[in-house]
Amino acid sequence: MPTTLRLLTAHLDLKSAVHVGHSTGGGEVAHYLGGRRQPGGEGALISAVPPLMVKTERNPGGLPKEVFDGFAGAARANRAPFYYDLPAGPFYGFNGRA
Repeated sequence: MPTTLRLLTAHLDLKSAVHVGHSTGGGEVAHYLGGRRQPGGEGALISAVPPLMVKTERNPGGLPKEVFDGFAGAARANRAPFYYDLPAGPFYGFNGRA
């Protein structure tokens, strides 16, 4: 299945774009550039989340896949509260606790 970035780039007929990804967008940019079938295109990752955060044999410090399945399910079920609740948790210092 094509990524959203791949679909958008094709729809806009971008040929020499520089894709910049911040935070989780960095994973999207890395995934996009890693899957290109033609040469060209550049990217920059700024404070990016690594493309592989899931726990695997080669990445034992990652998070269980069920965590990401829960994120995806919550976003599908009710996107607006998900985008509020995620940073309100232990991320980004939103709640004033470090």
